[in-house]
Amino acid sequence: MPSKTKRAPRVKPDLYQVITNKVIELLEAGTVPWQRPWNQYGLARNYATGHVYTGINAFLLNFFPNFDVPFYLTYKQAQALGGQVRKGAKAETVYFFKTLYKNVDGKILKAAELAKLKESSPSGGWGAAIPMPRTFHLFNIADIDGINFEIPELKENPSAPIEACDNFVASFPLWGPGGLEIRHDDLNHAFYTPKADRINMPPLPRFHSPEAYYKTLFHETIHSTGHASRLSRPGITLPKEQRKPGSETHAQEELIAELGAVYLCQHAGITVAPPLGAGGLENAAAYIDSYLQLLKNDKRFLFQASSQAQKAVNFLLEVPT
Repeated sequence: MPSKTKRAPRVKPDLYQVITNKVIELLEAGTVPWQRPWNQYGLARNYATGHVYTGINAFLLNFFPNFDVPFYLTYKQAQALGGQVRKGAKAETVYFFKTLYKNVDGKILKAAELAKLKESSPSGGWGAAIPMPRTFHLFNIADIDGINFEIPELKENPSAPIEACDNFVASFPLWGPGGLEIRHDDLNHAFYTPKADRINMPPLPRFHSPEAYYKTLFHETIHSTGHASRLSRPGITLPKEQRKPGSETHAQEELIAELGAVYLCQHAGITVAPPLGAGGLENAAAYIDSYLQLLKNDKRFLFQASSQAQKAVNFLLEVPT
């Protein structure tokens, strides 16, 4: 009797590496994904539930697909609404993290074991928590037939975004006695000083547009959320010599600020421009090499930075996390 040929075990793709390679490829081709124009309809969201995708999923859905409307459904959601995904449509892969627990012997706890532990120790201490990435797939509504999708009317961009952005910035929980301060001492450079808890911004006329001014202000404001009294990020709290330009800590903090600023621009309703300082391009090209180096050395770098950027935005918008 002929022996059966054994199939090679299926190797699961490394989800961290897949996404990281995708971003590396774009950066090496000279494309910075988070500098692409935003969709006029706003942030990517689930059409059925209204859920706005955050963290790494916000990064993937807002910066990569090229659809007119950023609304998505799962295959089952489309069917439940009476629709059908078009044959050949490409799904967008998004991620969630399932937390597993290991006991003191390093063994993954089964669901029943974990349930008993939670019952006996409701306050925690169930073992070492391990976040494990899982995937699911979404389809843009442009690839779904049979549903009469109701698309909201586009809001006109305000002719004078200054007042709208001023009101948006004023809503941040940073101001007041002993809080963050904005000055205009240095006319040529925008920066955040952790020791003084102060942002310096060149005056608005030094920028080529109000949008460029506020994009830069949002970038520095995201930096300020890393202050020890707020979210306490290493890129802000470590001694200066440990977070100097060229270091991994500095590069990660810059990416956090860039992603966070882009998200804030969308919340404020302004068009995202490249990170312009007074007098021209200052930040974008300078950090690409350091981003590439970190991405090649650490496949979790992008996930961590996008997560921290989302936490910073949530802090400013006072969204519970």
